Parts: sequence; C-alpha cells; structure tokens
Amino acid sequence: MTTDSDRPGFGGVPLPGLKADEVFSFEEARKLLGDSFDPIPVPALPPADPELDRVVSELRRLREATAGLAHSEVELGDIADRLAEVADLLEPRVPSPSDRLANMWTGAGTRRSNPVSGPENPIAPPVDFVGCDDGSVTATVTLGPVYQGPPGCVHGGMSALIIDHMMGLANHWGGRFGMTAHYELDYRSPTPLLVPLTFRCWVHETEGRKTWTHGTIHAGDRLCVEARGLFLEASVPVPGQPGSRSTVADGSE
Repeated sequence: MTTDSDRPGFGGVPLPGLKADEVFSFEEARKLLGDSFDPIPVPALPPADPELDRVVSELRRLREATAGLAHSEVELGDIADRLAEVADLLEPRVPSPSDRLANMWTGAGTRRSNPVSGPENPIAPPVDFVGCDDGSVTATVTLGPVYQGPPGCVHGGMSALIIDHMMGLANHWGGRFGMTAHYELDYRSPTPLLVPLTFRCWVHETEGRKTWTHGTIHAGDRLCVEARGLFLEASVPVPGQPGSRSTVADGSE
C-alpha cells in the first residue's frame, strides 16, 4: 500500500486512485488494490470544535483515574469540590437534550459521538477499527478497571456493546446497511482486563433486507466471546431534521 501523503486519500489513508471523499468500502478497496492490501483504518472525521476533543480527553483521564478508588486512601474532598465547580460552570451553558441530539446528526452523524469509538464521548474507550482484505473489520483494544464486571474481567455488557457497534461497521464495510434485529453472544471464557483484546466482525450471510453478521473477541489465542447478529434494513427519524429518515447501520456513520 502506498504511503505517499501527496496522493489522493481515503479518509486520511493514502491509497492510489481514491478520492478523499470515497466511502469506507471493501469493494472499492479491492477494485483499486487487488485481493490483498494492508488494513485500512476507518476514516477519521475532523472535529466541529477541537476544544471539545480536548475536554473529552481530559474527562477520560479522570474516568480512568477515578475507577476503583474505594479504599485507596486518596483524599477526594478537594477534588470533588473542584469538579463541582466545573460542572456548575458547564451545565447552565449546554443546549437542551433535544438540541444536542439534533447536533449529533449534523454532518458526521453519530460517528464522533457514539459510546464505542466516538472521540466526543467520554465513556467510549475509544476503539479504533480497521477494514481488512478478507472482508472483516478488526480492532485491538485494552480495557481498564472502569469496564470491570467479574473480578479482573471485562463486563459482559461492554463486550456486547463493542461487538454490536462493530457489527454495524462490518456491515458498512461489506456494503450492507441495517439496524440490529436479533443479537446473541456465547461467553466462551473470561475476557480479561488490562491485556490487548482482538475484536473481529464480518458479514456471514445476506438475503434481501437481512444481513447476518458474526464476531469474536480473543485474548491472545484464547477465544473469549462469539457473537451472531441479524440486521434488517430499516429507517428512523433524524433528530432536528423533520421529514428526514436515516437508513444508516449501527456504527457505520
């Protein structure tokens, strides 16, 4: 894969012959690059306000620093007072929830605000995904104590959240769209915290409006989670845009 930054880009990833506004598409990548190519990161989107990314980055630092502080002997009274000052400064200035929902669908949809990979969402780890030449989407992420469920293990709901989002992205990579209609997981072994986890999702089968997508989580060579999802082409109203409906899959926009 070319790395010449002067050539046309694909969501920030230079690829021969692709325009900067090309969609994140396995079919398009294969047409231009052949059957084998390096993993392609999901295109990055510029922030509406770079300062928001800074705010969220600092919130994530606080998130990680405050997880599991009980019995730590850390003096937290002064910290709580300072955080209250920041919250008091921010709360009167924020738009209404309905306005914020509408703002999330301005331009980039929820790509920047979703709770898995959104750089504007403080609860997102965040997870960075890549499209692969076998038609799958993969990610490697290490989850810390804030996501603990069983002792030393990732909460099962967090595993489900990431895979569901990632399945939508795998659908998008494979040229399919839809919303989750049915979803099931098998937890094969404990999913550990504080070690790199490999997530992988791919379109397994399609028929008309239906897409069946599979996914896995591995810790090294050990299988932790298997997942299967059914997605149906559907649409929902877009907040703040009367008469407009979205047919975008979970996580794909």
